[in-house]
Amino acid sequence: MAKEIFGIELEIPLKNGVSINQFRECMVSAIGSDLVHQPNHGGIVGYHSSEYENNIDKWRVASDSSLREFQGRGVEIVSRRRTSLKETKKVMEATRHLVDLELMTRTTCGGHHVHIGVLHFSAIKRTYNPENGTDRTKLMRTKRVKLMEIKIHEIYAYFQPVLNAIVSRSRRTGNNRAYNRGVSPSYLEAKNNPEGSYARSKNDYLENRTACAPWQGNRGVVNFGSMGRYGTVEYRQHQQTYHVSTVQNWVKLMHRITSRAWVQETKNIDPANYPITVDGLADFLGLGANRLRAWMRRRANHFGFSAIARENGVNPVVGVRARSNLPSLPNEVVESLVNPQDEDAINHMQDEIELAFSNNERLYRATMDMLDTSVEVQAELTGSDFKNLFELPSSRMNLHESGGWFCPVNFNFRIYDQVNWDYLMEKIITNLEVEQWTVED
Repeated sequence: MAKEIFGIELEIPLKNGVSINQFRECMVSAIGSDLVHQPNHGGIVGYHSSEYENNIDKWRVASDSSLREFQGRGVEIVSRRRTSLKETKKVMEATRHLVDLELMTRTTCGGHHVHIGVLHFSAIKRTYNPENGTDRTKLMRTKRVKLMEIKIHEIYAYFQPVLNAIVSRSRRTGNNRAYNRGVSPSYLEAKNNPEGSYARSKNDYLENRTACAPWQGNRGVVNFGSMGRYGTVEYRQHQQTYHVSTVQNWVKLMHRITSRAWVQETKNIDPANYPITVDGLADFLGLGANRLRAWMRRRANHFGFSAIARENGVNPVVGVRARSNLPSLPNEVVESLVNPQDEDAINHMQDEIELAFSNNERLYRATMDMLDTSVEVQAELTGSDFKNLFELPSSRMNLHESGGWFCPVNFNFRIYDQVNWDYLMEKIITNLEVEQWTVED
């Protein structure tokens, strides 16, 4: 996607005694008064009220009728429609102490909704004004938007078992709750049976200039109904959470799914060519051996879906092989290049490097700056990015100069060249972003 435009909704309970104004004041302290809606009445903003709609470019503290389990203290934190990962992190870190995290662990109430914007790309803006309601209505009838809508639903429906594996039990499809109603089976049926009645219905929808997206269904795990109002696809499956890395990684994942369905170079890739596993989804999304893949694997293992999480390697067509610094060679060749006698030394070297990323202030800050970037940049990070960061402070020529290297003095180039940086990337990220699972399920 050429430009990231996204927003989030976080449904949470406030602690006893915490006022709406107190929460807003902390938001203001984090991102400034210009980005936070501060109503004259000082209270909560009605969900989808005129006040709510007239301030979509500011963060709001809104009401929501679905938060009954939060003992009258439930609110919905709604970002401005074009927020950023950095801004989201600032807001959450500044207000986390006001959220009743313990109550969140005892309820299945609330969710984390993500809106991914798609109408501000140049391909659309050349013909339509996405800020104009009439033009948005026209866009919903265009074949390009309809094809994207169908593709998003096909992707989500095909990989639904994987997506179920990385959310809490209460948010898995099939338990008759409106917010996690699965994608209509019509999408995959039409795709898999091109001569059937659903396929004919789909084709009629695509060719009908008066028919408006979506073709089938709305307001489930994928909600295309927000497209006409805000120009966004809404993803509604994730459970409530106030953990920064969880919120951000779900945004990245939904962003990538949307991007895969829109970008011309990737929109015709068939998800059915990939296994229904974490690696299958990551390969389809072109993630390579990056941190988002590792995050999905950790979650699937945590929730007990070991078969879906099992490592199957990385598809060499759309990613890179997860072995050392030799991505272009077959796995069996790479294995033969690693001297078994060096295994203990390699493990020791990797442990030292892992510690350096946590304990060396310069390296730690540089790593956090690298992780605190845009959705697109983070989605493309691989082990080589961490290796480059590690080597940046000095070249190999000044290895022993004071302060010029992060490793211990007994550094050995032969051992270092066998270090598996993709493996290290996952361990480093795990250390820096410890998942607080008790908040989620």
